[in-house]
Amino acid sequence: MSFIDNILEHYSWQGIALVVILVILFFVQLYYHAIAYRSLYRYRLMRGRKQFCQKRAISAIVVARGEDENFLTSELPLLLTQQYDNYEVVVVYVGGDMSYYGELKYLQEENMHLRLTRMGGNERLYITTKQALNVGIKSAQHNSLLFTTPGAMPHDDMWVDTMSRGFERGSVVIAPAVPQFEKETTKTYLMRMAEFNRSRNAMTMAVRGNIYWAPRSNFGFTRDLYNSTRGFDHLNLDLGENDLYLQAIAQPERIAVVMSPHSIMVERRPDEWREWIDLMRFYDTTRAYYPATVGTFARWESGSRMLFLLVALTTMVVMPLEVRLMALALVILRYFVVVYIARRTARKLGERNIAWRYWIFDLLGPTVEHLIATHHSQKCTSAWR
Repeated sequence: MSFIDNILEHYSWQGIALVVILVILFFVQLYYHAIAYRSLYRYRLMRGRKQFCQKRAISAIVVARGEDENFLTSELPLLLTQQYDNYEVVVVYVGGDMSYYGELKYLQEENMHLRLTRMGGNERLYITTKQALNVGIKSAQHNSLLFTTPGAMPHDDMWVDTMSRGFERGSVVIAPAVPQFEKETTKTYLMRMAEFNRSRNAMTMAVRGNIYWAPRSNFGFTRDLYNSTRGFDHLNLDLGENDLYLQAIAQPERIAVVMSPHSIMVERRPDEWREWIDLMRFYDTTRAYYPATVGTFARWESGSRMLFLLVALTTMVVMPLEVRLMALALVILRYFVVVYIARRTARKLGERNIAWRYWIFDLLGPTVEHLIATHHSQKCTSAWR
């Protein structure tokens, strides 16, 4: 009796269908991890043709909302001591604390790279981030504009120099950011990996010429391009400058993705699960405005992963021994491919030491992503303004 006849005799066509679905889902997963993500770790910015031969003068713009001592004492000093000659840091301070503003003024007097302006927001007149960025762009002296945020700092003092290479090859530049937690626990590992997976999907699409998201702390474009598009869109949202606007302006020939240890931004994250979930949901507010096709790539990876594991588990419970062994072999093969590719892509995106615990995220990742996607209240959204 043949293998197929054995399945038909014991489990009818339902058994055949289960095996076929398992194999199809295996190849869907193989497509993502062995083909799609492969384009990410094989990508090299330097292979692209230069549009400009000379190094570009850079303006790095950051909106400082309120009084953040860590920004004043750690993040801003690193921005001001970059190993690059022709650049400036434009800080737009939104707040009314004159003592804090005085400390910023003191730094300006001590450092030739700092340009400072102030906007006095209050409870009755809320100044959006896009309004503040408009002021920063008008204050900037140079055509090539980088954007970052408080709560993030460059990995080292070569950030501006490395990002400038992107502007030699494109008018829209993006680079990775990695989350930083105070504690190293299983919980924070899941948080890290959820953000890594999101970044990997977005950067994979970007190197293929389709930007739909970039970290708020690590992107840029030229002033000429900004002026030609009449500035930011979706002005009703205090978000979207890094995704909705980039979707509108980023044609494939304009895109430069910079992936180097020197181009990485490190973003502070809360260790508490509830706070982190609320922050991720706040950033996901703009996804409601994405084109329907944009989220398909990420949803198919997450959905096919969950279905593959469920179908494999079902197969190993109800099918004959030889089919169980086949399902187990596919699970093991897929896992080794996934971990290998995860290690390769993690290096490109600034993550390290993720492989030995990857099985945790492989099993629980879809649940974490579902929690982030769950509908959240206006109170949650306004808490992170």
